[in-house]
Amino acid sequence: MAFSLSGLFHSSTSDTKMVSSGARGAEQAAAGRERADVQARSLPPGKTVSGEVVAREGDEIQIRVSRDTVISARMEKDIPTSMGQRITFQVQSNASGMIALRPLFQNMAQENTALRALTQAGIEINGKSMQMVFSMMQEGMSINKNSLQEMYRQVAGASDADIPAIVQMNRLQIPVTPENLQQFTAYKNYEHQLLASFAEVADGIPGAAADIFATGGLQEGVAFIDKLLTIFGSGERAEDAAETMTETPGGGTEAAGDPAGGTAGQPGAAGAEAAGKALIMDAALQGESGIAGGGKGMALPGADAADGKTAAGDAGQTETGRDAIPVQDRENLAQMVKQAGGSPDTAAQIVNGEMGKDALYRAVQELVRQADSPERQAAVRTLFLSKGFQKVLSGKIENQWTLTAPGDVAKKEVEKLYARLNEQTRALTRALADSLKADSPLFKSVRNIRENVDFMNQLNQMYSYVQLPMKLRGENAHGDLYVYTNKKNLAKKDGNVSAFLHLDMEHLGMVDVYVAMERGRINTNFYLADEKSLDLLEQNIDTLTKRLTEKGYQADAKLMLKEESGNVMEEIIRADKNISVISELSFDVRA
Repeated sequence: MAFSLSGLFHSSTSDTKMVSSGARGAEQAAAGRERADVQARSLPPGKTVSGEVVAREGDEIQIRVSRDTVISARMEKDIPTSMGQRITFQVQSNASGMIALRPLFQNMAQENTALRALTQAGIEINGKSMQMVFSMMQEGMSINKNSLQEMYRQVAGASDADIPAIVQMNRLQIPVTPENLQQFTAYKNYEHQLLASFAEVADGIPGAAADIFATGGLQEGVAFIDKLLTIFGSGERAEDAAETMTETPGGGTEAAGDPAGGTAGQPGAAGAEAAGKALIMDAALQGESGIAGGGKGMALPGADAADGKTAAGDAGQTETGRDAIPVQDRENLAQMVKQAGGSPDTAAQIVNGEMGKDALYRAVQELVRQADSPERQAAVRTLFLSKGFQKVLSGKIENQWTLTAPGDVAKKEVEKLYARLNEQTRALTRALADSLKADSPLFKSVRNIRENVDFMNQLNQMYSYVQLPMKLRGENAHGDLYVYTNKKNLAKKDGNVSAFLHLDMEHLGMVDVYVAMERGRINTNFYLADEKSLDLLEQNIDTLTKRLTEKGYQADAKLMLKEESGNVMEEIIRADKNISVISELSFDVRA
């Protein structure tokens, strides 16, 4: 049964029983009420109280918890109640002489079911256990003795806020570990984007290197930056960095035309993003793949279409333009390279713009390896920590850890990205462990990336989901791609596919895309945040439908506004739960 106040408040019949007349009876009744009030004020937050509502005015409520005892409290929420209703409350606070209560259940059938299930399972009835049962019932899970006892072992030490998440993770068959719980919560709160952690790593490197130079000396600091440059130089993407140039009918080359009317070499944002969507839509409709670098793989729908590029998607800067060192940084970088032992020819190439970022990166890497004197080591430290070179290093990290061209959203490139990310963060963790404390900001950022990817792999044991961190046309764009199917149900090969795509882009903002394919027909619903974004996409939607039509699909696209952006974890939770009515008869509550 629920925690009862009768044992606390019932002193004796002579103390609490009302007498028909006489001062003695009134004094005894008053004394009984006073003792009950004292005991009520000692109730700690988290305790539960079951009783009958006997009076209410505003947020003040009176609850009869035993035949002789009535307590007064304040309702924390404006929950409808009626006289005679029995409700189980949880003590939220107890200060300044007033108890604040929160109803655990509004549905009396649910409350009775929960109380009986906990009693039969031999589990103490308290705020945690009641919240656990309610969460399990909300998720449509069995609340028999074994399932309750197993769940309670997991939630007993958890915070109240974590209990619903732990229950949901169990239903989704995600192992409940502190790391997974942290990632699951981040995904639900939309704080999961890898791009944010990538930026934290790039921003944290100068400070970490400076600390190592300060505490370990020049030699240890140079050894550390040598490791860093080796790690990020080991996954060269020269073949990916080059952007295709198309040949014009009149001869020569220029950037391909842009449907939004951008100039050659500088396409309009809407055209580039529309092309990107077309490619992602292709990826959402065919094939299977796996996240490289961990887990058993995932069903990532992806297309191996030709080269994964379109005319609109190829528009952009040349490799030379993207690789060029900013003019304002050249003189300073050239001077520091000379001081670190670089040749006059190398310095001249930097000043004249004949050396790009990749070549400079390799030149600095070589100077670091040749720094065999305190003077050169000090010059290398200055060069590495300079703002000019940190721009080069940050660009290198972005190029390694993001999808940098529209064609990169094809499944092979996504596989390569996660394989590279896994390998480099593993090596980076080892390098940091040798030189930094585990609680340093850079170490935490790298660890968060690894835990995020590990969580994604565990999630993909059952569900088809992947993050798409993108750097398109110099702008960050985040994508979440989720296919509505539990992997246990992949065997029903009826050719029907449904997917949810969430995009965060600088010009269009947040975009939710729902795609459904049935017997060769593709229905795509775009939900945008504002009228301006809707107009931009409306002008370019033909790019998507044309691409799909060329592949033999009948395509239909609708554009509409949406007040709140979608959340991929909520989509996964909702899609895998098929509960319409929760009632006492829906669950096995046998011991």
